[in-house]
Amino acid sequence: LSETETLISQLSNNSDALTVVAPDLISQFEINFWYHGLSGSPPKLLWRSDFETNHFPIPELGERFFKVPTKTAYGVFNTRLNEVWDTTVAPQIRASMKTHGLKYSALKTARFSTIVEENGEEVFGPVVVWIAVHPNTTTAGAVRDATPDILHILNDAQVTGVVVEWYEGRPASDERRGQYQSHFRSQPPF
Repeated sequence: LSETETLISQLSNNSDALTVVAPDLISQFEINFWYHGLSGSPPKLLWRSDFETNHFPIPELGERFFKVPTKTAYGVFNTRLNEVWDTTVAPQIRASMKTHGLKYSALKTARFSTIVEENGEEVFGPVVVWIAVHPNTTTAGAVRDATPDILHILNDAQVTGVVVEWYEGRPASDERRGQYQSHFRSQPPF
């Protein structure tokens, strides 16, 4: 079994991993598999602003043949967010994170696709403000509490329909950045 298959097996047989258990705000299963497919060792989700409205599939306890959705990351092009990112939105988000005492290691935009298992169709999600915070410097609760300010910044800039997602990640060295970028497609096929 691969490392991923072993982890899926372990987590799908652990009821605590399939439900939200404090201090986490999201199940261990979702934390570990939200970014499945982005790389051999994808980041772990801390929080996402659409948690209440965008359900992530979780296996039933003990389910043996569950398939975790596979994601691909794309760049963001030709949106209102692109027009205001460098001059307005990104500087204000950085200032907001500083106000909240959050140490970020990456602030970028992305659009993720997921392959639908039943028909193999690639489905695209919304534009995402994708934020990495330095490992072991904050909590899911702290980034959740900072998220409304970021959504307000986006709204003030007339950017709507965008999701904010947080994960832990170190600043990429040049060597790691090149490796990671190979999993980030530049232009979606639409």
